[in-house]
Amino acid sequence: MTKTTATYWNTLSPENRERRVPESEYRVGIGRISGILALALSAIALGIGAKIYLNGNDEWLRSIVFGAFMLVNSLRILAYVPQMLTAAKDVNGASGISYTTWALFLVSHLTTIAYAIVYLGDAVMASIFFGNALACLAVIAITFVKRRQYAANLLQRL
Repeated sequence: MTKTTATYWNTLSPENRERRVPESEYRVGIGRISGILALALSAIALGIGAKIYLNGNDEWLRSIVFGAFMLVNSLRILAYVPQMLTAAKDVNGASGISYTTWALFLVSHLTTIAYAIVYLGDAVMASIFFGNALACLAVIAITFVKRRQYAANLLQRL
């Protein structure tokens, strides 16, 4: 619970505390509902797409899948920003960031760039994944700097 939430929580009467769900539990509930909803919509979309494909009208489906792929992967670049900000603000050496995970994301994007250029000849797809690779590299670099700073601060305290 955040400090302001805790302060608000403490001002509630005991009867209202029993009826009110703490913010942290509320967020978890929203996350679960969003995840279930996303899975359900994905399953429905997959079913509709399979039906269209099996009926022989696959050109429309191919266009939709391509457009969705490009849109989502273009917007994904923005999804890296909160991770970068969190790592940059962390005072414990960006301890919540995994080098292994982000390095794997980086390698995945680099291989997708190679695939887009070599097999597909698609410069747009390659440039989108280049942006994703740069964002991964930025997260790794920020984490590296924060961990070096944290280690230097620990050594100064000794």
